[in-house]
Amino acid sequence: MTLTATRILSALILVLALGLAALWIKPDGSLRNTAWTPPEPVMPELRFADPLPASAAKVDVNLFVATLERPLFSPSRRPPPPPVKEEEKKQPPPDPFAGIHVFGLYGGDHSPSGMLARVQGKVQMISVNDKLGEWTLKGIQDRDAIFSRNGEERKLALLAYKPDAPKPPAVAAGNAPAGSAPAAPGVGASAEERQQAMQEAARERLRRRNEMRARYGARPITQ
Repeated sequence: MTLTATRILSALILVLALGLAALWIKPDGSLRNTAWTPPEPVMPELRFADPLPASAAKVDVNLFVATLERPLFSPSRRPPPPPVKEEEKKQPPPDPFAGIHVFGLYGGDHSPSGMLARVQGKVQMISVNDKLGEWTLKGIQDRDAIFSRNGEERKLALLAYKPDAPKPPAVAAGNAPAGSAPAAPGVGASAEERQQAMQEAARERLRRRNEMRARYGARPITQ
């Protein structure tokens, strides 16, 4: 039984060997496929050489401009600022204290400190450690606001407001100048006259308060 299987396998091996020899050896004894024949050249189609197809003419160019204005790899999605010119670098920064007016100071031991001031025509609150140009508000001492910059210190004093001198009272209501306080009613005046005089005095006080508030940029009041 073993001898029969060996003969069968030997016969198969011999058949396979003869098949391989027939593939490699010609009948005349020479080898097959020993010379390489180059393939025929393939000419390119130049009609597809244009990278932009005809449909690209319909693309909106503004989309590319929007992409440049909002760069993908910028954290703020904004383009970098333009370079500063040499003339602008040489110019000193404007003085933030030019024309500044301090209205008041605030703060305490357990509350934030700062000041209320008009800076370049705008009323704003500046707290401690806030920036005013290149200066930093470091603290409040008495009636002074202390600013510092690179070791340099500057103080802004809170000036007390001095009202104008009172105008002399008018002799009679009919001869009183415009804008002056109404004269107080006499002892023998009636209740109606006293009430009218009180109303005129209240209106005059309101007018003066609105004039003072308008001088410092505050809104007028109605009562």
